[in-house]
Amino acid sequence: MAILRNVIDKETCAALIDIIERLRAKPSPHFRTLSPPTEPITQSDLFRWQEDETLAKLVTEGVLPQLAAHILDTNKVILLEDQFFYSEPGCQFTSPWHQDHSYHPLEPWFLTFWIPLDPVDSDHGLRAVVGSHRGPLYAPVEFSAAEATLAGDGTSLKAVPDIDELEAVGSNILAPSFEAGDVMILHSKTLHAGGKACPSVFRRLSIRYAHPEIHYVQRAWPIASFWQEP
Repeated sequence: MAILRNVIDKETCAALIDIIERLRAKPSPHFRTLSPPTEPITQSDLFRWQEDETLAKLVTEGVLPQLAAHILDTNKVILLEDQFFYSEPGCQFTSPWHQDHSYHPLEPWFLTFWIPLDPVDSDHGLRAVVGSHRGPLYAPVEFSAAEATLAGDGTSLKAVPDIDELEAVGSNILAPSFEAGDVMILHSKTLHAGGKACPSVFRRLSIRYAHPEIHYVQRAWPIASFWQEP
């Protein structure tokens, strides 16, 4: 886990905010409104980089893939996913405690680059459990209050424990403040979750990179639905 400051410049952050607004108006088949009906919304969509030059350059060129290649000790990396999240002010939905790894039928581990496009304080940003990538893998958690994001039946994994309860007895949770363009880099097995409801609109990206030797495996638990699509 690492936090890097001011990786994406403010002009690019502003351009990415405009891009998210355009893409929300033209959702893909992977688009989801994750929050319950009638409440302030949180929305997400994936695999949109091919539709916008600025987003494409961000995820395929320059500092992000270079950082990923350095961490993974390789000359090139595979872009697994680009994902955006959009939350309205006051939205009570926050990402549950989870590990990205269990949603994907891929081995070995990969990286998630979490990038806020709006400033966010420590109460409302991303939280992560330090060292949790060295612990057990837990079952994926359903994100959506409406259309499912998981596909498959049964699981051979234990449920994610109550991390917030464990915090009271010494779980090491990192919850920093972020400026727009900062990056939090996570191992795919790191437990992480969203913070409290934001008082203002909150837009962010999750970009995932893998080593070229990553490969598909059959999972004995539900995975992200788009990985089961033909």
